[in-house]
Amino acid sequence: MTKGIIVSGGWGTRLRPLTCTIPKSLIPVVNKPVIERQILLLKTAGINEIILAVSVMSNVLKNYFGKGEKLGVNIKYSDEKNPLGTAGAIKLAEDYLKDENFFMLNGDIIINFDFKEMIKAHEKHKGVGLIGSKIITDPSRYGVLIVEKETNKILKFLEKEEYKPSEGKHIPMPINAGVYLLEPEVFQYIKPQKKVSIERNVFPHLARENKLYHYSIPGIWKDIGKPEELLEGNVQLMNDILKNQKSNNENLIGGNLDVEGKVLLKPPVAIGENVIIRKNCQIGPNVIIGDNVYIGAYTEIKDTLIYNEAYLSENVKCEKAIIADNCLLHDGVQLVGNNENLVILSSFVEVLDNVSLIAPPKSSLSVCHHDVVRLDVD
Repeated sequence: MTKGIIVSGGWGTRLRPLTCTIPKSLIPVVNKPVIERQILLLKTAGINEIILAVSVMSNVLKNYFGKGEKLGVNIKYSDEKNPLGTAGAIKLAEDYLKDENFFMLNGDIIINFDFKEMIKAHEKHKGVGLIGSKIITDPSRYGVLIVEKETNKILKFLEKEEYKPSEGKHIPMPINAGVYLLEPEVFQYIKPQKKVSIERNVFPHLARENKLYHYSIPGIWKDIGKPEELLEGNVQLMNDILKNQKSNNENLIGGNLDVEGKVLLKPPVAIGENVIIRKNCQIGPNVIIGDNVYIGAYTEIKDTLIYNEAYLSENVKCEKAIIADNCLLHDGVQLVGNNENLVILSSFVEVLDNVSLIAPPKSSLSVCHHDVVRLDVD
């Protein structure tokens, strides 16, 4: 039976200040942590034995998932005390994984597809590794795959600094999407207790030996490395869930929604559990609201991600923003971003009455956790 390991030990520095208080892999996407959604995809494919390779804030992850009882899976943990790289991290879990093939996932990607189809492709190719790939317009930020179209064999595996497009012009290419299906033989290529990168040290070796293949991931794929990508990925996943559901609902609405008077929802909108919305609010499009959130009267929200336990008072305006858990926005607060430049509030931020936070034209505006904002910023 195939198993799974999710590498979830990174610092998430590009997502700061959002990752100052929670691990990157617990960042919510459509009201579930990104790594929880990965676990549920594995479970749907019949994979119930899952290892979390943890390091940064490992206790937070362990407290959240426990042994996996709430999700109906068996979760074990592999603790990385010192940085060992992506291959070194799975080498620590070799005793759990050495008897059968296994999925390896990067814990910071948004995906939504059937893993059973990838298992079928791996059985067909009979390689040591199968890499999930995605064709993107500008592949310069990722590992690029040079492939043989007829067989799906990977001829070369190029890390981003090795990829040099012809005449400097980027063209759509398949990139390494951070989803792998590997045979135990892969451990022969990883030295124990050494810092080893599976992308830089292992995959190029397997490609040279003609033991590496790729699988084109259907549906959505998004790396949540930056805040603007996190917001975009939430919207993409929300639309994908809506598209694939059996009903014709325009929005995703959780239980115990308490709405007072007239409220306008402009699809698509996702609302979590136990949310209160007061009269004359306009919400949407492209809004995700977490659990136990209060939204006061006459508030307008669009293109915004709101975590759990947030409180928005009356006459609040949010556009192109990310509001983390337990934030408090007083009356008349305005958070306004533009294009890819967001207004980002980390956990437990309080913004006082009538304060406006406006993102500058060329950068996002971030507020660190537990801060109190008393004056306008623009």
